Amino acid sequence: MLPPMSPPMSPPMSPRTTPPTPTPAGPGAQSPVRPGDVARWLFWVQARKLLPVGHPALVRSVLPLWRLRQLAAAGPAAALMADEYRRSFGHVGPDAVPNAYRVAFRAHYEELLLGKLTADNWQGYIRFEGREHLDAALARKKGALLLFPHAGNVMLMLAAVSLAGYPYTQYAARGLAPPEVAKEHPELFGHNWFRAETRRVREASEDTLPAKFLTLETPLRQLYRRLADNELVGIAFDGRIGTKFTVVPYLGRQALLNPGPYRMAISTGAAIVPTWAECPAEGPDICHFGAPISPEGHTPESLCAAFIAVMERWLAAHPEQYGTWLLHCRLRAAVDDHPLFIDYAPDDRWRKYAGSAGRG
Repeated sequence: MLPPMSPPMSPPMSPRTTPPTPTPAGPGAQSPVRPGDVARWLFWVQARKLLPVGHPALVRSVLPLWRLRQLAAAGPAAALMADEYRRSFGHVGPDAVPNAYRVAFRAHYEELLLGKLTADNWQGYIRFEGREHLDAALARKKGALLLFPHAGNVMLMLAAVSLAGYPYTQYAARGLAPPEVAKEHPELFGHNWFRAETRRVREASEDTLPAKFLTLETPLRQLYRRLADNELVGIAFDGRIGTKFTVVPYLGRQALLNPGPYRMAISTGAAIVPTWAECPAEGPDICHFGAPISPEGHTPESLCAAFIAVMERWLAAHPEQYGTWLLHCRLRAAVDDHPLFIDYAPDDRWRKYAGSAGRG
């Protein structure tokens, strides 16, 4: 059984500082066990044991099964994804939605390799393009910010960067949702044994990597310290974690994005390296590094605009890599007060992030 569709990285959840136990997390947060919970557990926990990591071609021979995933997820969700494509990219071809399911299947399937990837075998699964840009950013001796979208195989990307020998820290949400969020949205974030055990195994596999993971509860000085040591800090610029957002033109729409990375770059002098992961139809995945963007002479707003311009060009050329995240954010628009795009916000709570743009 294939798992229900989920994003390459987790939605906003409570950070963890110690490994979670595979038990429900408190009164009011428990959720009935649903078929999808069991399916995810079978996939993320049990299927992980089966992949022969030493044989990339054999591992990839299973990828045509994505078509079964497409059949299972077609219908209203596919229609919503097509609408997101129209809003973000205008007209897209008839293969855009099916290809998004292909990318999602591959990204999830290859994430099962985490826990088995090493410095000796990762290159069988993903290759770098533009690595000279990454090295040029670090040559400035001020660290570098890898900003990337939730596109393609994000987890394999960060695995490869850290296994290639780069000191790498990922800022991300981890753990299960806080009890109050789980209670309010049990269908999405409720706690039960299957969900907790699945999360535990996934994060334990991530923790086998040389990469370090820091969460929302970690003091920001930890990230500044990593940059001061000329290390890499990875942040998904379109992620939903955080408490500060601002309205930004993005993909022809008004988006709520976190301004923190751009302020951090300016205050530290660290260059931004636009980074994106690609799941092609054949062969290894690709991790692209764009030319570094120096923060010198920029305001946070202008630095964000310069970065977004680069990212928009790539996403417009590869919309199928982004379909899963667009759909994910659309389906969860009502969960918090900062949906990715305000054109589908269910109420006006987003306005508190908009300053003068949100009044009137």
